[in-house]
Amino acid sequence: MTEDTNLYGRATGLEERGRYRSFSGALDAALKDLTTEKNDFFDSLADRWSGLFPGLQAKPGRYEGGRIVLYVRSAPALFSVRPKLRTVKAKLAELPGAPAKIDLRLEIHSS
Repeated sequence: MTEDTNLYGRATGLEERGRYRSFSGALDAALKDLTTEKNDFFDSLADRWSGLFPGLQAKPGRYEGGRIVLYVRSAPALFSVRPKLRTVKAKLAELPGAPAKIDLRLEIHSS
């Protein structure tokens, strides 16, 4: 029998595998560009967000299907931000380069 034979189904070649430590890390990296659309207006929001909405418990997360998804850390934060969405939307509409229709959604992300 040679050393290359793997009779017991053990993982071999661990050092030669890719740069990701786990399957979920590789999957996240593979799908990242597929799930995030590029939008100049949204990309500029991340830089200006803290100046526009100081103390707001939401931050721009992603732009998807013409919709801006804001991330919050918990369910209580989501419920505290929800009544402020109309004000956020109005302020975003005033910015240069803003789309004609702004659609906001909230999503809970713990990180």
